[in-house]
Amino acid sequence: MGKGRTNDPGILRSTHPPMSKTSASTSAPLEKAVFIHSTVLLLCSAWIYGGNIWWMRIALSLWTSLGAGLTLLAFCQRGSRGEAARRKIWWLTPLALFSGLILLSVFNPSFRTVHIDDAVSYVKTTVQKPHWPSTISTELTLRAWWFGAGVYLSAFNIVCLIQSRSILRKIMVLISVSTLLLAVMGTLQKLSGVGFYFGATESPNPRFFATFIYYNHWGAFMLLGLTTAIGLLFYHARRYESRDLWHSPFSAALVGVLLIATSAPVSASRASTVITALVLAIGLTHALSRIVNLRRARRQNPWPLLLTIITLAVITSSAISWLSYQTLTQRFNETQLAIDQNQSVFGGRAELYRDTWSLAKEKPVFGWGLDTYSIGFQMIRPYTVNLRDRSENIFATAHNDWLQSLAENGFAGTILLMAMGLIPLIMIPTRQFFHPLVIYPLLGCALLLLYALVEFPFANGAVMITFWTLLFTTVAYARLTDTASRTHHE
Repeated sequence: MGKGRTNDPGILRSTHPPMSKTSASTSAPLEKAVFIHSTVLLLCSAWIYGGNIWWMRIALSLWTSLGAGLTLLAFCQRGSRGEAARRKIWWLTPLALFSGLILLSVFNPSFRTVHIDDAVSYVKTTVQKPHWPSTISTELTLRAWWFGAGVYLSAFNIVCLIQSRSILRKIMVLISVSTLLLAVMGTLQKLSGVGFYFGATESPNPRFFATFIYYNHWGAFMLLGLTTAIGLLFYHARRYESRDLWHSPFSAALVGVLLIATSAPVSASRASTVITALVLAIGLTHALSRIVNLRRARRQNPWPLLLTIITLAVITSSAISWLSYQTLTQRFNETQLAIDQNQSVFGGRAELYRDTWSLAKEKPVFGWGLDTYSIGFQMIRPYTVNLRDRSENIFATAHNDWLQSLAENGFAGTILLMAMGLIPLIMIPTRQFFHPLVIYPLLGCALLLLYALVEFPFANGAVMITFWTLLFTTVAYARLTDTASRTHHE
């Protein structure tokens, strides 16, 4: 092994079974095409309004449509690569079934549109097949399905076509570095008081951060980048011995993790600040336990180094708190004022969740239609023309992606959406689960799903794209690492 490198099987170079020249020659361009396609998707969605402005969502949908073409090319390959890709067709079963429900609902609308001046209203109509899937708005449903299916297939291509772990690591580095740069950008915006894109344009929402229109969407995106960066940090810690550690990418990864984490409290997102603190605590505990094990294995006293790291962690936490003091104080005062005025966010959310559940119970099997919550919710909380400007009476989302999915897709659609994530997850080899480039990205994905219990992260284009890309990249990396490990030991 090279100088300063360990014999860890999780970092061995990828070794593939022999394949035909035809397979190798056709897979290389497709592999590069998937990497370029994913790179453009990740960067454009994150850096242009967080992928959450209408014209950007259409552009991203068009770009993800190319992913469907790459999927077909993957299945049409000759040789061993094509066979391997075709063996994964069954992974798409939940997506195919979910798409079937969507198409059935489109041909069975439950509302019709009425245009009055420049406004569009929805009037309930008689459903042709009352026990079949239906939707309030065929246009909204088809647009959401087009984008979501394209994102999923684009991410699926990673596990189908990329056979190089170095390329997979590049995708993880891309996610981490992009998050880091956006964190620095957003922090500078907040501390300097300049506007959206440094005053170049105005944000539709005053609570923006970096390029994200809504700061809680930034918190969700940041969470995925943070956990990926921590995974890369421990990857380099395992790969290099202590004498070479600070001359490796480890030091840059450590600085990146701290800068990304700083953006959570600076952004004023309470939920993401709490989750970030949890992630850092998990990472610190992991680092301390690893140091103890290594020091004891070498019969060295671990306490001097442990106390040094704990002291540095306290100093760093204090520095982050000082940097975000003004933002944290402002959010605390806003929360206290809301409680004093009996407008606690907890009471409002509980009422919103109760009403959303009432909406879901009216159509528990198939729901009201994908992306139609804002229209369907008006049946629970109707508003008149005079109340149109009262934003507390109008909700575009349920602030709970799980409940909103039940209202829109019913239990049938929600279970299929869960299966779309569970199937690739169960294909991860068990012995690779605790590899740092597996466990930490998966931790980010798991925490995001928990975050979706109190917010709506998957309404953001960049978050959805990064989530599915990171999940399939992690699955592909675990499978390739396991193959290389087994080949090495044979």
